[in-house]
Amino acid sequence: MRPGARVYLIAVCGTGMSALAGLLKERGCVVAGSDINSYSPVKELLEELQVPVKLEYDVKDLQKFQPDYVVIGNFVRADNPQAQFVLKTGIPYGSLPSCLEDFFLQETENLVVVGTHGKSTTATCLAFLLNELELSPSFFIGAVAKNFRRSFQVGEGRHFVLEGDEYDTAFFDKESKFLHYRPKVGIWTSLEFDHADIFSSMDRIEQMFLKFVELIPSDGRLIYCRDSERIHELVEGSAPSVPTWSYGFHPGADFCLRSFEQSAEGMSFVLGDQSFSSSQMGSFNALNFSAALLAAHSTGLSFESLSQALKRFEGLKRRQERVYQTSKVEVIDDFAHHPTAVREVIQGFRLRSPEAKIMVYFEPRSNTTRRAIFQTEFVRAFEKADFVFLPEVFRKEVLDPEDCLDVPRLVSDLKLSGRQAYGPMTKAEMLEETKRQILKLQDPIIILVLSNGSFDGLTKDLISLTMKS
Repeated sequence: MRPGARVYLIAVCGTGMSALAGLLKERGCVVAGSDINSYSPVKELLEELQVPVKLEYDVKDLQKFQPDYVVIGNFVRADNPQAQFVLKTGIPYGSLPSCLEDFFLQETENLVVVGTHGKSTTATCLAFLLNELELSPSFFIGAVAKNFRRSFQVGEGRHFVLEGDEYDTAFFDKESKFLHYRPKVGIWTSLEFDHADIFSSMDRIEQMFLKFVELIPSDGRLIYCRDSERIHELVEGSAPSVPTWSYGFHPGADFCLRSFEQSAEGMSFVLGDQSFSSSQMGSFNALNFSAALLAAHSTGLSFESLSQALKRFEGLKRRQERVYQTSKVEVIDDFAHHPTAVREVIQGFRLRSPEAKIMVYFEPRSNTTRRAIFQTEFVRAFEKADFVFLPEVFRKEVLDPEDCLDVPRLVSDLKLSGRQAYGPMTKAEMLEETKRQILKLQDPIIILVLSNGSFDGLTKDLISLTMKS
C-alpha cells in the first residue's frame, strides 16, 4: 500500500477496524470510513487520527471519497449498500485480515497468538517485551495496552505481533481470521468451545486451529499450553514439522511454571530456571506471561533481561482494570465473558482479597454467552462471588427462545448455591440494590463489572454511586 493511497473502511468503528485505520495512517494512507454508531474509546481514537466517519452506510460518501481500496469489516452483511456498490463497480477490496496479510505481513517475522482465552494479554505482553528491549516491533491487538495507550504500532524492527482471532473473516470469506496472518511463531494459549454463531461443533473449531498450525514454517516454532490436554493431543497427533515448546503448570511441560505465589502486590513464579514477578495477578496471567516470555525468548532475548522487563508491564485496559477506589470500595472493569474467564477473574480477586465482598455485574452480550450453551457452566463460574447482578440477555428478541440463556433460571440456581443473585434487572434496579448493599455492608467491597461491550454505561454509573455513598 503506497503512501497517499486512499483507503475506505466500511464499519470503521470496531476495535480492530479502528486500529487498522491507525496502521494505515502510520503508513501514510488517506483514510475515511463509515459505521452506524461510534462509541468511546474508538470515537476519540478516530478523532485523534483525523479519520472522518460517516454514521450511515451512504454510497454517495464512498463515491465522493474515491477510494483506491476498500476494507469491508467482519460485521458487514452482504446486503450492506456500500459493500454491494464495491462489489458491483469492481473497486479493489478486502477484509481486515487480508489487508494486513497483503500490505503489512509479507516481509515481517510474524508472532501470532491464538486461543480461546488470553490472546489479548499474551500478545500485548509480548509486544511490550520486544519493544522494551529495543526490538521496535509492529503490533496489532484487540485491546489497548496501558504501556502503549493504543492497540497498534508500525515499528522499525522486523517483528510483527498479532492477536489471531478464530472468528470468521467476512461475509465473503468464512475461514478464521488468523489463517491470513502468516505466522513464523505461533502461540496457542487455550482451547474451549466459543463462537456458537459460526461454529457448529468443537470439531470445527479444532480443524481451524490445526490449519493455523500447518501454516507455521519448518524454521518457525509452535508454543502451546501443556495444561490443555486436548491441545497437547492435537499437537502430538498432527505431528507438526515445526519445533515446539510447551509451557504450563503441567509437570510434563517443556517449560514448567513453578513456585507460583500471589499477594496484594501481584505475583511471582519461576519459568525454567528464571524467577519472574509482576504487579498483575491470577494464575491465568502467569500462563499468559509465560507464553509471551517464551515467544520473546524465541527471538533471541535472554530470560534475565525479560525478567526485568516484565516488572514494567502495566497490563491492558478493561483487563482487571481498577477504574475507581475508596477506602471501602474498589471498582474493576473487565472484558471477561466466557465462563472460564469469568471464573478465573473472580477467583483471582478472591485469592487476593479473601475478606472482601465481591459484587459481580455480568452482561450476557457475546454471541455465545447470550445462548443457553453455558447455562450450567455459569453457575460454577460465579462460585467465588458474594453477589451477582444480571440484566436481561442483550438483544434477546433476535434469538430463538429455546436457544437463549435463561437468566431467571440462572439466578435461581445461583441462589441455591449460596450466592445473593438478582435478575433480570434494569440498570436502575442494579444501582438501587447496590446502593442499599454498600450502606449495609461493613466489609471491603470489590465491584467487578464483566462485559465485552458497554453494559449501557453501568461502570461509570457505579463509580458515581460509590462517590456519593
